[in-house]
Amino acid sequence: MIKQLTFTSAAMLMAGATTAHAADYDIYGKAEVQIAHTDKGVMRYTEEGTQIDAPFSRIGVKGQHALNDTTQLVFKYEVQVKGFDGDSTNDPFSARNTYVGVQSQYGTVLVGRNDTRFKYSEGKVDQFNETQGDIAQVLAGQSRVGDSITYSTPKFGLWAVAVTWVPKDDSNSEDNGVAALLSYGDRALKRTPYFVALSYSDALGDLQASRVTAAYRWQQLQLGAIVQRSENLAGDKEGDGLVLSARYWLSDAWQPKLQYSRDDSGLRHEGDAEQFTVGVDYVVDKQTTFYLLASQLELDTSDDTSTALGLKYMF
Repeated sequence: MIKQLTFTSAAMLMAGATTAHAADYDIYGKAEVQIAHTDKGVMRYTEEGTQIDAPFSRIGVKGQHALNDTTQLVFKYEVQVKGFDGDSTNDPFSARNTYVGVQSQYGTVLVGRNDTRFKYSEGKVDQFNETQGDIAQVLAGQSRVGDSITYSTPKFGLWAVAVTWVPKDDSNSEDNGVAALLSYGDRALKRTPYFVALSYSDALGDLQASRVTAAYRWQQLQLGAIVQRSENLAGDKEGDGLVLSARYWLSDAWQPKLQYSRDDSGLRHEGDAEQFTVGVDYVVDKQTTFYLLASQLELDTSDDTSTALGLKYMF
């Protein structure tokens, strides 16, 4: 009996020790299906004609592991799932944000593939993120880079500072790449109804750019804006970009939205680019959304129109 009690006590102590140091992690993802018709397939993320696709569907695991009372190891491994249609079965995955790092009272350091802090600065302005109306159709600098180091300082009230650094061998330039972000407010517009950010990118993907972002929610109305100045490192292409967006909560379920984007730097397309997108979300619950959108892209040499009906499920 004594031996049995001793064994049971030891097992409980070992289990407690294991639990105290076990990683806390979540498996998450996005399952999305979209039926879209695109006139010419000039738009990024589209093909000419009518297509059934799974735009930017993904699965990942993220978590943390306590190293001591004040320091945690954090990680994320995420891939885009492209095997929805017959053309993607031989290459069904592609890399998304995948990193490991350390978080403490001194800030957070992440090493691996990650959104640059310049891209991150968009906040919730892009109302058609990861669709035909994504601001990446028009604006340069929406980059996710590998072999990067990102440092975020602890928050000073509502202020936050972050920097991305990429060695020149991976930044697609002759210099080390860097992106910096200074923000005020809540990027998700939950703790505060406003978010303002100033960001800068240099030598990342042949780009030097500065950006001002602002988003504000007042009752049922959410407004957003991005103003950007961009040029390539050679200095033979440069110009200004603008994004304006709005969303209105008719109810918890029905949410119409619209977005206008333009850029004259010639970095995304040859010459000027202008895009206007309208749509409506029908939100069933926090995880499930049906949507309808229509987008028109105007270029100096061409134009394109795309309409889509989609279902998005977050898990």
